Amino acid sequence: MSEFLNLYVLHFGAEHRTSTNELVEFLLSPILGQQITYYGLSYDGNPCGFATFMYYPEGHLGIVDHLVISPNQRGLGAFFSFCDLIARDIEEQRLPVNYLAAEIMLEEGAVATSIAPTSMVRLMRLIGFKVAKARYWAPDTSIVQDRDSCRAALLIASRPDRSTISTPEFVRILELIYRTHYAKWYKRTMRPNQYREYKEAADNLLENMILETSKQKKITLNGMKNLDLAFSIDPAPRADPPTLFYVALLTIPPAVGLAVAFTQERLVAAVAALLSASLILGFTRHPKLRRLIFKAFRLE
Repeated sequence: MSEFLNLYVLHFGAEHRTSTNELVEFLLSPILGQQITYYGLSYDGNPCGFATFMYYPEGHLGIVDHLVISPNQRGLGAFFSFCDLIARDIEEQRLPVNYLAAEIMLEEGAVATSIAPTSMVRLMRLIGFKVAKARYWAPDTSIVQDRDSCRAALLIASRPDRSTISTPEFVRILELIYRTHYAKWYKRTMRPNQYREYKEAADNLLENMILETSKQKKITLNGMKNLDLAFSIDPAPRADPPTLFYVALLTIPPAVGLAVAFTQERLVAAVAALLSASLILGFTRHPKLRRLIFKAFRLE
């Protein structure tokens, strides 16, 4: 167990890492209404993966958390093998799970420094999780000082598989995550005054999310469609050389078409070059235009 916890410490960002002492304590003595299983993956006898699974019978909800794969063993094979083994064990336990949930922090490098948040989201979607199209903050202790650092994607795998869930059902999931999965954990580990401050911040966040989602009849789970997070990871992506080259390739054909339509043939090359240069210049100078292009062609 200590070797797998050490793996977790090495490869899970310190900003949102749970103390290993707490992980051990809760494994030995879970909170009332909580069932905990910790999973470890070995390759050639060496620990290379760690994850926790916490099940809450009151909501038939399972939460997958603290998932890490050692960088030297990381890859599609290790990730999918680990997830398959976890899923197989959950099936063998015959737990009446209606929903599986997982949080992916959207702050670059906040969780596993060598895996980008969007990459982790895509990997989770490949194994059946879907992104809930609603703004979500993970109620980590950081919300007291820096709420934005806790922006996250909430991924849900439902049984049976669905593309939407009702808003009341989604609210029940939020309340269970906030008031049971997190609040009861921190109530045991925090000092009373620290916990009161945390709970106030968490309750305010939860209230805001419930108010925002209540305007919708259903919450969309967007499956394997193009990634469309409710939060933008980067409001003004950098105009790096590879992206500029890609945008140039996109702009030249329409520029040539416009030139042919509105000018004489001898001016085609000059007008096409001028239009392409104008579009590329606008892309590099104006963040809003750049944001639109990134979103249109899913370059985020």
